[in-house]
Amino acid sequence: MKNLTFLLLLIFIGCNSIQKISTSEREKIISELEYIMHIDQKYAGIPSEELDNRFGREKAWKIFESKRDSVGIDNQNRIKILFNKFGYLGFKEVGKENANNFWITIQHADNDVEFQKKMLKALRNEIKKNNASRSNYAMLEDRISVNTNKKQRFGSQVTYNEFGQAIPKNGLIDSVNIEKLRNGYGLENFKVYYNRMTINHFRMNKEYLQKQGISEPKLYE
Repeated sequence: MKNLTFLLLLIFIGCNSIQKISTSEREKIISELEYIMHIDQKYAGIPSEELDNRFGREKAWKIFESKRDSVGIDNQNRIKILFNKFGYLGFKEVGKENANNFWITIQHADNDVEFQKKMLKALRNEIKKNNASRSNYAMLEDRISVNTNKKQRFGSQVTYNEFGQAIPKNGLIDSVNIEKLRNGYGLENFKVYYNRMTINHFRMNKEYLQKQGISEPKLYE
């Protein structure tokens, strides 16, 4: 009986360890999430022209990637603290925009796949309550699949072939039903998405691709 009482007490404590968010705390959380998104996007692309000119292409990339890695770790620590204190921050807690800001660091946490898996499970629970984005769930599931060398279900993670054309990284589980799967999770049309990624890749690597004899983006028909 004592053991049962103790177990129930532990369950009660565990279920009540997540704190409710006060108005003042919500403002602080949103401010932090906005910062996290800003700094994440600052280092999500490529080194600036200024950095290239100052250090040269190769050294600029090393500096840029080192900074991106340190920013990523710092953002992950911030998200982990918020999650441990308040649980998964969805629409109800911080609004749609900032729920996305909460998710972005998890999506980019490729160095900690176990953390991504834990957050995917938490995100799934919020989806059931209509408190989170289905497209965020799909993209995180694909990211974990790629990070564990598995095929993707939704094809949200891309790489590029020798023609500079976007293709699904690691391949697709079900290419026949990909449009239906993507549509069910709020993702845009497969060909539209892949053509957009191909065009962006061509623009960012135009000089290199032209030297390879590729004069324009190779699009899906």
